Amino acid sequence: MTEAGAGASAVAWVGLGSNIGRRAAALTALRSHLEGGGVVVEAASRQLLTRAVGMRRQPDFLNQVLRLRSATARSAAAWLDHCESAARAAGRRPTYEWGPRRADADVLLLGERGELRVEQPAVHVPHPQLENRPFLCALLAELDPGLTHPDGWRFAGRAGVFLLPPALPGR
Repeated sequence: MTEAGAGASAVAWVGLGSNIGRRAAALTALRSHLEGGGVVVEAASRQLLTRAVGMRRQPDFLNQVLRLRSATARSAAAWLDHCESAARAAGRRPTYEWGPRRADADVLLLGERGELRVEQPAVHVPHPQLENRPFLCALLAELDPGLTHPDGWRFAGRAGVFLLPPALPGR
């Protein structure tokens, strides 16, 4: 299925996260639900345990970044719908803003080199909080050390400021 429109790309860089329930199983389910319908996981970063951002009094998150490829170009809105559908299928239930999540999948970047920019009412690419999430920058740099943000900064450079202490089990 070809999706015309702003930010049409066959490649999406997607961030996964889970902080309630069986976190590793939730990421496995997310990856499974993201594949299919002409979409494959081209690359997957390691999984990284991080502290919650925003609403801090909640369990730590297990995060991962994927590079997805579709058989045909999809609009930014279609990639977002694909990610939200996978999150629901993997167990995401509405809570509150910045609240705990069993499964979350966010479009971080679009394009072979993450070069596309989309500003629509419901879709913003690159992800507007990306520069405030050094752990995502580190995982993006792991997948492609030369990857740059559309604003020109390198994820590998931003990942170098990843100063948060590692999250510990039970905290």
